Amino acid sequence: VMSLSPPLSIDDIHPFDPNYLPAAIRNIATMCPGLIAVFMLLSIIMRNKKMFDSYKCTVVFLTFGGFSLAIPIISFNIFMVIVIPLRPQFLISTIVCSSIKQFCAATMNSSFAVASSISLLRYLLVISGKEFGGGILIGVYFALSAPLYIYFVLSLCMGTISKNDECPYFIEIEWEYRPLLYFGYLSLIIILADLCNIRVLLFILAHRRKLAQRGSSGTHFSRKDRDQFNLSIGLLVQSITVTITFGSTILFMLLYSYGVAVPTWLSTITNTLSSLSTLLNPLACAIFIRPFRLEMLKSLQLHKVINLILFSFKFCFPQPTNFHSL
Repeated sequence: VMSLSPPLSIDDIHPFDPNYLPAAIRNIATMCPGLIAVFMLLSIIMRNKKMFDSYKCTVVFLTFGGFSLAIPIISFNIFMVIVIPLRPQFLISTIVCSSIKQFCAATMNSSFAVASSISLLRYLLVISGKEFGGGILIGVYFALSAPLYIYFVLSLCMGTISKNDECPYFIEIEWEYRPLLYFGYLSLIIILADLCNIRVLLFILAHRRKLAQRGSSGTHFSRKDRDQFNLSIGLLVQSITVTITFGSTILFMLLYSYGVAVPTWLSTITNTLSSLSTLLNPLACAIFIRPFRLEMLKSLQLHKVINLILFSFKFCFPQPTNFHSL
């Protein structure tokens, strides 16, 4: 008589897979530079309330919105790094581990909607000329990320149990078109930011060209206008970085879902770049904005080095003196 194993249950308990430990360590290590960047921007904003008021719906929201959404995945990886070596027989139920992992995936993936909501509102500002407040910005974020959280709930309610790398067994919806719809929607969120940022930048360039053609003294860009122009460049650089790093990861995950083999070394590189850029992306905006750039140089004490280099250059190569006849 053939013996049949009992069916898998969501209440079954299993130890973590020790093979996931290197990936957890890599995820934490690649996010550490981003944490330094977040705390640097936090110190800058705390020192300068005017900068907070000016950029609360752009750089501030992008930085700390993305950071707060990355906290669950960072905490989960720290937990794995501690538990797997110290308590290898630590047991966790399928439903608990699946809930944690699905929630981490939902928050992490919804961080793309932070940048997209900023870019979309800046685009609407260009079209309508109406400036939107922080409440509208948060509302747009939740509207864009709502399908990801709905999927999180549906997976736990309607999913089936299968093997996984982080959780020994994982609850997920087993449907042929599920990966295509899920990763396709993530791609749309990412591409939305690119398109909006390109459109805004083209509008600003066209506006600058009109001002230059007029040639009157009162039509040149002010410092604030230049900072907004540089912010547009920074947002575009940030969104393109996300498209390259996370876009390749999404592509590999989509191929893997349909049984297409991807070289391990290639997926490791893309995952590392994605993790590294998660919290570093806001720097792409901040670096292009003069007030943030100067404050970051002060935070790093690089301004003293730069001033010393300039002083040495002027000392070694003095400017020629102009003598005038009496």
